Amino acid sequence: MRGRLPRWSARDWRGMVALVATIVGAGVLTAMSVWIVAIIAAAGQREEALALPALKALARSNYGLLMIIGTVLLSLGLAINRRSVKARAFGAEFEADGGARHPDEGAQ
Repeated sequence: MRGRLPRWSARDWRGMVALVATIVGAGVLTAMSVWIVAIIAAAGQREEALALPALKALARSNYGLLMIIGTVLLSLGLAINRRSVKARAFGAEFEADGGARHPDEGAQ
């Protein structure tokens, strides 16, 4: 018996691809963070004068990685999920709706 792919909707496939991409991306960024920590810690141990600057550099690099991870997660969430934005200011009104509806969802 040959294996077949499940009959998922496009929304389900996008969700699965996003999940896998998120896991792989988090693994890569974690490995990069470990690598940076090892380099900076080794530099700080060799010279005591570099200990505080090394710690500051370590903090900045990890803050940068956290910003990248947050941006990736936000963009995946916006790309996959159905979204609706409404805004009202100074007498003007704006409404935007996007994303695919799941076939099981009825018209709203």
